[in-house]
Amino acid sequence: MITIIGAGPIGNYTAKLLAKQGHKVKVFEDHKEVGKPIQCTGITTAFLQDLIKIKKEFMVNTITRTKVYSPNQEAVEIPLKKNFVVDRTLFDQSLAEEAKSEGVEYAVGHKYTHCVQKEKITAHFTNGKKVESDYLIGADGPLSAVAKSNDLYGKRTFIIGHQARVKIDCEKDLVDFFLGEGYFGWLVPETEKIARIGICSLSTPKKYFDSLMKKRKGKILEWQSGIIPLYNPKLQAEKDNIYLIGDAATQVKATTLGGIIPGMLAAQSLGKAISEGKSYQKLWKKGIGKELKTHLLIHSLMQKFKNKDYDRLIQLVKQERVKNAITEHDREFPSKLLLKLLLREPRFLQYTKFLF
Repeated sequence: MITIIGAGPIGNYTAKLLAKQGHKVKVFEDHKEVGKPIQCTGITTAFLQDLIKIKKEFMVNTITRTKVYSPNQEAVEIPLKKNFVVDRTLFDQSLAEEAKSEGVEYAVGHKYTHCVQKEKITAHFTNGKKVESDYLIGADGPLSAVAKSNDLYGKRTFIIGHQARVKIDCEKDLVDFFLGEGYFGWLVPETEKIARIGICSLSTPKKYFDSLMKKRKGKILEWQSGIIPLYNPKLQAEKDNIYLIGDAATQVKATTLGGIIPGMLAAQSLGKAISEGKSYQKLWKKGIGKELKTHLLIHSLMQKFKNKDYDRLIQLVKQERVKNAITEHDREFPSKLLLKLLLREPRFLQYTKFLF
């Protein structure tokens, strides 16, 4: 039997994969309802459709263009392969229903505290419930209790995501990114009148959010905020049949702070590891480790940018050969994109100075 802590998208997707492989799976969720509270922008790349069926029930919008702004308001517009904006509550619930259809059992309102490992692993919950299983999976987010209780937490850096749903006039198929607003800011449209506007920052998120809202005036309808872990390549995600996945394992793209697709790819590695008796740590590192490290490298470089560096970057990206490369390559896999960019525009090499 396999116990999964956390019914977010990664926990649900992992549960479904493992159940399809013939395992008995139970998922325990801290909150009383799957998919709430919302702590994510809910935009994914086209690669999502390679992993799951895109359903109308959770689809909010489709994005085909992005416009990127420097702090000095230099801007470049780039065509995109389809990006999907999802309703995170309905998205999570849809994945949970798919898992249930494969025989996965769910229990909500169960807060995990710790586990005791002997021949089996016994998970303990605040309501007094104890669950015995062969494997324990922590899909319980950036502050993972599974990680903390099993000496897997390690050193973590968190970025604060500060987002609101806003009533505002916007272009329905265009997502805006604002470099230098904290780490960066965004405007992700749901409709022509509603958008998700937010920033991410290592500190003082309200300051940056207020700055962005002065440029994009609108009426705030609701808040959707949370913390995002920065990928730590040294973190261990496996110990004696106990595993971490998704945000709990910091498997997040440090450039865009998206974690849905990396987490789903890691879930495939975890399914293989359990079914074939292989090392999960080695499999997921081989599968997504290189790309996550590349995202982290780009993040580290851009943290050292000044306004003029963002302006130069925008000017380089305005070239058609560069925009075409960005359009052609999914941002899930930046190592391939970086190589293409360097071949088409060697002046990108100037940014390697920030490595030293």
